[in-house]
Amino acid sequence: MNAPTSTCTSVYFHTTQEHRGAFRSLRKPVFALCKHVLQTHNRSIEERAGSSCKVKAIETATPAEDVGRDTLSRYDMQFQAAAYAALQILEGKGVDCVYCDFHDDFVVRRVVTGVTTYHFFQVKTKNKLNHQWSLSEIFALKKVGQKNDGESLKKVRESFAGKLLLHGIVFDAACIEATLLSNVYFHDDVVQAVDELRGKVPNCKAAKFLSDNFSAIFSITPELSGEKIEELLGKLTLQPSVGYIDKDRGAFAGAARSAIYEYSEIDLTHYETKELANGLVDLVYRKSKMPLKGVAPTDIASRIGVGLNDLLEVLSISRSAYEALLKGAEPKALKQASAIQRWLRGAGAGEAMIEYASMQKVNWDLWLRTARHNYSPLDLGSLLDQIDKLYLQWVQSGEGFQRLNQLLEEFSKVSFLEKFGGLNRELLFGAIGSVVVRVYSK
Repeated sequence: MNAPTSTCTSVYFHTTQEHRGAFRSLRKPVFALCKHVLQTHNRSIEERAGSSCKVKAIETATPAEDVGRDTLSRYDMQFQAAAYAALQILEGKGVDCVYCDFHDDFVVRRVVTGVTTYHFFQVKTKNKLNHQWSLSEIFALKKVGQKNDGESLKKVRESFAGKLLLHGIVFDAACIEATLLSNVYFHDDVVQAVDELRGKVPNCKAAKFLSDNFSAIFSITPELSGEKIEELLGKLTLQPSVGYIDKDRGAFAGAARSAIYEYSEIDLTHYETKELANGLVDLVYRKSKMPLKGVAPTDIASRIGVGLNDLLEVLSISRSAYEALLKGAEPKALKQASAIQRWLRGAGAGEAMIEYASMQKVNWDLWLRTARHNYSPLDLGSLLDQIDKLYLQWVQSGEGFQRLNQLLEEFSKVSFLEKFGGLNRELLFGAIGSVVVRVYSK
């Protein structure tokens, strides 16, 4: 037993010693290799971390797509176009409402001698301003090989122009026009086709195809007469390269200022113009997103339509002041209401004072109209001159309405005023309002 044990122990001992020597001889190279692998691994981690840090800044990475921003820009241009159209309401020549995103991008309602008509607008924009809308894009028509089978006619019906022409069919005489409005131009063959349709002489291929296949395109049975087809096709119009819509609102602001002055003679400052432009476009946006579920037809116009009340609110003109001046047969009631409103608000007056001042201004105008026939031009000229001086004295004082009231009280007791019947302090306040309108209108 002892011998084998001793032998085994000796063998084990010697084997272990040999292995240990071998391990000692390999230790340095192995450790060096491990160190190299570890350093390489650490560098890889650091490089990945560094690379990761570079793309963590969101601004440095290009988005996979930017469709949403482009879509918002297009919608904003649609709202600008509707807002610009709504400014026609200020002209007071029939346009009384602009429906937002209802039946089309927007619809202008006009009421003349009790007859209501509608002008439908579809807004189509492009980022590339040198783009020209083609026959295919507008009518879904081919220049060569156009077919009149069911599928081809369906494409025409669902085209931009097809959707606009449908309004004439649905609303008949109430639809006076259907317009495709864009920030870019239309190709010559598109313009030619529309011009020929409006002139009721469809000679080019596109115009002739639409005329010959009109009833089939819109599935109308029995077929319409040639005269009726000409009438409906003649309602289609184009508004190319419209300058008042853009990705930012600068162009719209300038155009809106000019339109407001043209329609109402209200001249806005640069700051007022910017505020009004944003207010108008935002108004159209709010109207466009209004839900209509469960809304009675009689309430739709006030809910999604821009009317005079909405414009007066954006212009910061009270309806009561405007109507008070309008009842006084003022040809520039809107302009005068704007002047009085800004004057009184700048002096800290509330709505009640604004309405009162407007009414007194009307009363003064009526009194002055009669006085021109009843009093000496010299006396009347002197009165007007003293009123101008009174206004100037109050403005230079820099004080509020209390001071103006004192000045009017003192002036109303001047013996010179005894020449003029019915000229009291209230009428003199209206006279001051008249001076304000004149000053602000320069």
